[in-house]
Amino acid sequence: MTAWQTSQLDWIGRLDSAVSEVFGMMLERDCSPADITGAIAPCISARILFSGAIRGECVLFASESVAQATAEALLGTPSEPGDPMTGDAIGELCNMIAGGWKSKLGSDEAGCAISPPTIGTHDSEMDLNLEDGFRRFYRFECHVFGVHMNF
Repeated sequence: MTAWQTSQLDWIGRLDSAVSEVFGMMLERDCSPADITGAIAPCISARILFSGAIRGECVLFASESVAQATAEALLGTPSEPGDPMTGDAIGELCNMIAGGWKSKLGSDEAGCAISPPTIGTHDSEMDLNLEDGFRRFYRFECHVFGVHMNF
């Protein structure tokens, strides 16, 4: 049995907490889990890899309009469609959420490293494996984005 399988509810709670803390501290916005099951496509994504004691990934994905709203909240300046700062902001947000989640792990699990984010754009729904992980959707203001964790 993997660490993920024995700690599933705890790790989901840690992600919810990390997302809430990052949005509250860095974007000065309330953000909470959303009961959404649909796809977000097309989208911008940021992917962080975990290596060491925990091997896996954290993928944050959002529509272009949500990514723009996030960039504006994070950077404090308006964002235009296609602005490269939008992808940078999504990458930084993913990095802060993954780091916040990692900081909540026990000492045995916290010995993992996280990679810099890689940014991608997708015209259709992302094919993310949920077999050994989970996907959560979050809402801030009227915007919804997703976070996928796989181990």
